[in-house]
Amino acid sequence: MKKKIIAYLALLIAFFSTGSLISMLYITFTTSELEKIISLHSVEILRQDLVIKIQNVEQDLLTVHTELSDRLDKIVLNVQDLDSAVDNCKKCHHSPLINQKLDRLRMHIDKFKSSLSYYITASADDERVRSLKMEAYNAASGLLDMTTEMASIANKRLQERTQKVIEQVKSVQQILVLTLLISLLIGLWISFRLTRNILNPVRQLMDVSRKIASGNLGSTTSYTDSTEFGELAASVNDMSLSLRESNQKILQNLSRLTGLYRLTLPLHSFSSVNEIIREVSFGVAEFLSVEQCGLLLLDHKSGYFEHAYPAFGLDETQAGFLRISQSEVLDLYHANNGKPLIINNLPESGLTEEIAGKDGWAAHNLLFGWVRPKGTLTGVIRLANRRDGEFDEESNRLLGIISNNVSVAIENAQLHEDLRLQMQELKEAQEQLVQTAKLAAIGELASYVAHEINNPLTSILGYAELIKDESNLENIMRDVEIITNESFRARDIVQQLLEFARRRPLNMQEIDINSILKDVVSLIRVQVKDPKIQLHETYAELPLIMGDPNQLKQVFLNIMKNAVDSLSENGGEITIRTSRNSAQAVIEIADTGHGIPPDVLPRIFEPFFTTKREKGTGLGLPISYKIIEAHQGKIEVKNRTDRGTVFRIFLPLMR
Repeated sequence: MKKKIIAYLALLIAFFSTGSLISMLYITFTTSELEKIISLHSVEILRQDLVIKIQNVEQDLLTVHTELSDRLDKIVLNVQDLDSAVDNCKKCHHSPLINQKLDRLRMHIDKFKSSLSYYITASADDERVRSLKMEAYNAASGLLDMTTEMASIANKRLQERTQKVIEQVKSVQQILVLTLLISLLIGLWISFRLTRNILNPVRQLMDVSRKIASGNLGSTTSYTDSTEFGELAASVNDMSLSLRESNQKILQNLSRLTGLYRLTLPLHSFSSVNEIIREVSFGVAEFLSVEQCGLLLLDHKSGYFEHAYPAFGLDETQAGFLRISQSEVLDLYHANNGKPLIINNLPESGLTEEIAGKDGWAAHNLLFGWVRPKGTLTGVIRLANRRDGEFDEESNRLLGIISNNVSVAIENAQLHEDLRLQMQELKEAQEQLVQTAKLAAIGELASYVAHEINNPLTSILGYAELIKDESNLENIMRDVEIITNESFRARDIVQQLLEFARRRPLNMQEIDINSILKDVVSLIRVQVKDPKIQLHETYAELPLIMGDPNQLKQVFLNIMKNAVDSLSENGGEITIRTSRNSAQAVIEIADTGHGIPPDVLPRIFEPFFTTKREKGTGLGLPISYKIIEAHQGKIEVKNRTDRGTVFRIFLPLMR
């Protein structure tokens, strides 16, 4: 485009310069002609002066020998002026014809001067004077006619030349106008051409740019030329095609990443190796488009990597046939420096049928990925017979990523299994600890329960003896009713003890927490024989909650029993209060005892930690903490500012 602009501007400048040069030449020529015309006009003035002088001489001639003869000197001067005028004319003319006429004019002037001289000096008769006068007059008339003729000829030529110069000026004017007009037209044509040559590619490039900006990658323009716009259009086309190619690669990679995400994400949520085997076999086969896919795991007893089942493209018999020795796997692993191994030419690989398969399900090409949980090679992902042809580096790279995720997933599954076993052992140990704590509590309560049961039994025996001596039926029925009530009382005490001692799994059900607390309070009252220990109960109206009643009774019994122990020396008050917040039931058990030492408070929920020496087991509060935690609640303990301790238990309400 730069060359075109320079060419167009050069054309415009050349034409304008040519027109200007022609105009300048015409102006120079016309100026020269005008100068000549001015000179001719000066000559014409001289001729007119000559004619006037001749006319003056003729007039003066008529005055000779008259009363006007005193002007004789003037006549002489006029005749002399004629000579001067002829000399001036002769100086300006170089044409032979004009010079010849001027010479003839000078001869007539000399003749006129001679006739005039005779006439002026004549003293003869009047006839002679008139004759000389007529002769001089005729000479002057001839001189005047000749001068007039020459002036007429010169005037005609002056007019012709003037007309010619005027025409030349008009021609110059026309040339200038034409030059300007053509220059304007050429300028307009150049502007049109340049505008079209600029706007056309710019418009096409803008159209392509809009298409690319709207997401239509790969759009190109058909505009081509040898200018910078052509190079720009070619660059835009290359850029658009490159963007489309890059976008396709990005979409392909995004599709692969999406597939990897969908494939690997579930792997980390599986807790069973069998689930991982199934997901790998079918998920990887679909993702990498192969006919066979499965996982071989190391059997430490046999020293072989055995093909697991299920497997994609293989039945159970075929999967069981495939096995690779540990040494062969290590050779294949080190053959590619630990990277996934591609074998597209099986006949030259020397692999056995136990690796490649046989008959109709034999592999044509293979790809191995290595499963290394904790850095130990314990598995091999086997892919066979790619549907799209041979395995390539992209398949190799993707399988490497999948293998790493499978390694982590298997490691997580193993950790999960180990954790499950440990949790099972811990649960069994916890249940045993709970049972131990229950038995310890039962042993501690046995004396109180025996004493409490002894009272109704004594009453039963006493009233039974009275019945033997009673004859009044009404008294007998009253005594029987007392015996019945005391029997129910003893039965309830034994029933509560049995419910507490019974070993059961967590049995969640809808319960009324206030009723549970009342049952525990009635049981703890058996221990409270000291009149200085008082129990206060305040129950708010609470909705039902989900919980195990027996387990919660054990928690409340442990805390209340600890409160009774803290008041055994000086007495005090135990306050049981219930309330609620937005989502929880709050159970508060407070006492006015000696409190818990600050250095002991952080350790009260540690198993086997106790301050009761020979009386305590150190299991009551830890077990209570675990029970509340299993109910998705929490337990808090604080020393009150005045004195004593307050336990707060938070249990979730039913939604």
